[in-house]
Amino acid sequence: MNEDRETRLAEDHAESLVAALTALELKVVEVQREIRRLRNYARGLEEENQRLRAMVAEAVSGGQGQERLRLFYDQGYHVCPGQFGRVRGSQGCLFCLSFLEKS
Repeated sequence: MNEDRETRLAEDHAESLVAALTALELKVVEVQREIRRLRNYARGLEEENQRLRAMVAEAVSGGQGQERLRLFYDQGYHVCPGQFGRVRGSQGCLFCLSFLEKS
């Protein structure tokens, strides 16, 4: 009778371990999906960064830097040194405007 009880306890413990392992496996799959999503997001940011750098290089080398920076600003990007190239949204940026006035 004592052996039956020990056997049942061992079986219960094994079932608990299997359930815990299954839950961990599901979490690993979820984390892997999130990693893939973040890698794709980072890749998109890198591509956007390259595109923005190309726009800046073109603006600087074109000899019409001030006009290009204004166009860049009008397209919704920061041109101020602290936030340069970041999307500024629909609101204006006093730092960008000050920078454009100085240049």
